[in-house]
Amino acid sequence: MNLEWLAIAGLTLAAVPAGLFLWNFFLVRPPRSASRPALREGPSAVSVLIPARNEAANIGPALDSILANHGVEFEVVVLDDGSTDGTSEIVKSYARRDGRVRCEAAPPLPDGWCGKPHACHVLAGHARHGWLVFLDADVRLAPDALPRMVAFMQRSGAALASGVPRQITGTFSERLLIPLVHFVLLGFLPVWRMRRCTKPAYAAGCGQLFIAEARTYHATGGHARIRSTLHDGIRLPRLFRQNGFRTDLFDATDVASCRMYAGAREVVKGLMKNAHEALASRVMIAPMSAFLLGGQVLPWALLAAWTTLSSEARWMSVAGAGLGLLPRLWAAIRFRQSLLGAVLHPFSVLLFVFIQWVAFARTVRGKPTQWRGRAYAVRAGAPAPTHSAGPAMAHPKGRWMMRRTTMFCVAALVLGSGLARIHGGDAGRKPPGEASDSADATPCQLKEIQLEDQFGATHRFTFPASAPMVLLAADKKGYERLTPWIEAARERWSARASVVGVADMRGVPGVLRGMVRGKFRSAESYPVLLDWNGAVLGCLRPEKGVPNVYLIDAQGLVVLHASGEASDSELKRLEAGGCILTLSSNAIPAGARH
Repeated sequence: MNLEWLAIAGLTLAAVPAGLFLWNFFLVRPPRSASRPALREGPSAVSVLIPARNEAANIGPALDSILANHGVEFEVVVLDDGSTDGTSEIVKSYARRDGRVRCEAAPPLPDGWCGKPHACHVLAGHARHGWLVFLDADVRLAPDALPRMVAFMQRSGAALASGVPRQITGTFSERLLIPLVHFVLLGFLPVWRMRRCTKPAYAAGCGQLFIAEARTYHATGGHARIRSTLHDGIRLPRLFRQNGFRTDLFDATDVASCRMYAGAREVVKGLMKNAHEALASRVMIAPMSAFLLGGQVLPWALLAAWTTLSSEARWMSVAGAGLGLLPRLWAAIRFRQSLLGAVLHPFSVLLFVFIQWVAFARTVRGKPTQWRGRAYAVRAGAPAPTHSAGPAMAHPKGRWMMRRTTMFCVAALVLGSGLARIHGGDAGRKPPGEASDSADATPCQLKEIQLEDQFGATHRFTFPASAPMVLLAADKKGYERLTPWIEAARERWSARASVVGVADMRGVPGVLRGMVRGKFRSAESYPVLLDWNGAVLGCLRPEKGVPNVYLIDAQGLVVLHASGEASDSELKRLEAGGCILTLSSNAIPAGARH
């Protein structure tokens, strides 16, 4: 195993989310004071909407924190969703003391609805003001939270915005896992792009705290359009974007606080509840696992094998591990997170990915999701059924992350391969595109070619053969310009020689080979031989980044090698220099002509 290549891959996979996290760090800011002038006219009064099901321990402190707000007109509407612990009595006692508080009873949960979307939909119908703030009962607002959020919306021009409250963590499991919310959100979402467009693929939010313009919320259909979801943190922003409205994010660390889950059992159940519509969806589970494990765990695993690493692999592993820790340490300061959880970041990621795969397995097996005393069925092998918007990251436009993940993996492979070649001593080769022939280097004589094509068929050529061979080869960059050579070779020489196309796949890891084969199958109808390990091209040493053409005689000896663009003059030069192409030959063996 090439540990140096793994070190390059780990460094690359750690660098991208680290860079994006730090960039987003300066873009997602706390809402400014409401005393500054707003940039547009709009509603000013707020309806704070709280769905509550068995929240007797939380609802009192939540109402106290809301009622302490000043500087904006507001009401508080609490929907008692079938509580059996006295939640409604507590809310009604507040309503008797303060006319801004109302308690409403939820109607029976209709078929096809999940509890929270139904409660939020009913609450929106009771709201009287122009801004809707959807708030979980375990969230505590700062005294100036409401006016600051309204001012943020007026300045940003967004129709919906969300922020992640300061996450209070008590137990070890909470400190280990809960801060990953910030890491995943800011490490994999290009916030600058999110703010410049309304594409659903860039939807993001935190279900604990939303603020929306009431008029726009009702125009989109609101929670009624995402009635089957348990994860409105993604689905509600996506709904707004699907209807052409912008959404935004702000840093809610000093705006609100929340203890999301208490204890290991609640943490695991809570993360699994949302997983099948987010990172554990069919589209996201594999690429995101590769990203997280490759960038956040692999460098540390390589450091454990320190004595077997080269000096280059050592510094790259150290750099990769450091880049993985940097966002977590910075976030621990900015978002007031646990320093212990940041230091144990690779273990956090390992456990987090494991939970995602457990959630995915439960979805595939059709296991129901349990939450707040209700069971929600999930179709086997698919996310929860939907009505209008697709499951998280599975909408046709929402495949952005999958496409970008694939593109990034290919880019990482190219970068890693290039660095590996530099460390491996490839310097000193001719510049790409400069023609060469076998007289410039030690002649290469082939004994056998045995490679599989993109369709899984094995092609075998042995020398001496009954016919010469025209072998065309290129790496990923050069292959894009190989088509004119292939067409010319098939037209001019296929009757007198075997015309064989070989793609240089050296350095592509086994986990990505299936994806590469699929790309070749969709792009090319004729067989392309895939040289994964350099079994053939290691001897031929093709130029990088350009098409390569080899004329090989019946004995397997390379008699001419050219590289660069196809042209009439180059084709004539090949025919003149490769007299074997002008000679008649015996029948070409079956399976040798392509």
